[in-house]
Amino acid sequence: MKIPKTLASLGYRDYRLLWISSALANSGQYAFTIAASWLIFSISKSSALVGVAMFATMIPGVLFGPIIGVLVDRVHRRKLLTVAVFLNAMNLGTLTILSIAGLVTPWVIIACAFLLGICFNVQMTCTNAMMPSLIPKEILFNGTALQGTISHGAGFLGSAIASPILVLFGPYAVFGLCFLLYVAAGTQSLWVHFSQTITSTDRLNIKNVFKPILEGFVYIKGTPLLGLMILMVFFHCFLTMAYTSLLPEFISTEIGGDSGIYGTLTLFIGLGAIIGNLSTASISTMRGQGVLYIVMAIASGVTLFFLGLTKSAYMAFFIGLTVGGTQAIFMAINLAFVLRFANDQFRGRVASVNFIFASGAMALGNFLYGNLSEFIPPKLNMLTTGSLFTILVIIMLVFSSGLRSLYQKQENFPTKQQISANV
Repeated sequence: MKIPKTLASLGYRDYRLLWISSALANSGQYAFTIAASWLIFSISKSSALVGVAMFATMIPGVLFGPIIGVLVDRVHRRKLLTVAVFLNAMNLGTLTILSIAGLVTPWVIIACAFLLGICFNVQMTCTNAMMPSLIPKEILFNGTALQGTISHGAGFLGSAIASPILVLFGPYAVFGLCFLLYVAAGTQSLWVHFSQTITSTDRLNIKNVFKPILEGFVYIKGTPLLGLMILMVFFHCFLTMAYTSLLPEFISTEIGGDSGIYGTLTLFIGLGAIIGNLSTASISTMRGQGVLYIVMAIASGVTLFFLGLTKSAYMAFFIGLTVGGTQAIFMAINLAFVLRFANDQFRGRVASVNFIFASGAMALGNFLYGNLSEFIPPKLNMLTTGSLFTILVIIMLVFSSGLRSLYQKQENFPTKQQISANV
């Protein structure tokens, strides 16, 4: 049977298994976020503590990202991925037992979130570094777009399963579901056939782990467009994607909703990510991807702005579709650019730095916005950050010829010489 162009990457067995593993694990991670956020807010009535939990999930990427990047380049990536996924299963299984025993406090959840964040960072870095080796280079954007349907679209599946369970049975049942999803994800990753050459000079040296970290940063500095893409991800995540800690209070105060409305909104945001990535996954030209990249960057800020204006639950659901779609498409194209420019020898470290800036920005944003919620209402926060990112993209377009080169008429990516001249 002929595979549709939109799903071309799924025609490759090992990519397909990796995709299924990511879908299960990411859905578990998102379901955890929903249950943990609502439980912490219900216990403490504090958006600040919800922000701390989101910070705890995302900050490991900043604290341990450089070391994780070296591990991904110096240890077999598939084996490392499997270990990380099963460790998260153990983490969530423990949380489930503690929940049933009535021993859960906000700080217990935050500690579990921190451990989950470490393993999730390893999982995402391994997945991103493995993709270019599992599919042809010419369909790499298709692969990152399909990964985007689950890395960002996991909100749909995670919310669809977690929301009714949260309402009917409570958070402990959602944590149990997360455990099962991670066990299934680890089982799928075991079947991925992945070839990785690690020479004697590339093997991990615990005594001198900082040297390869430095080499990775030097490599990124020598490929300026990589640095530009990573910088774009940082501002995008900090200004348009760090609103998670604000959603419970936004739903309660601006819309007058409950946990059902909260879960449904996250479901629509995830559904938007799936629709957005699937509708653009077949775009194969550099110019087409570049144009879409800029359009989605601007649209990410605009849609968040309009979400902040929303007073109706139904309107929030509709705008949530556009928020999820624009953000997911932008992130998928950005990741495709980063992976395509990176040499396989440094791909783990490059993917790690990209993830550091993304998760670090969201961690900082969630922590900052959650704590500022006592002084700045969630609505005003969304209006401000959405506007700022839109303005920032326009300014960068005016002053960065490197950014403009992404959508100039050309069949292939610019050479390193062109990149150095343009950025």
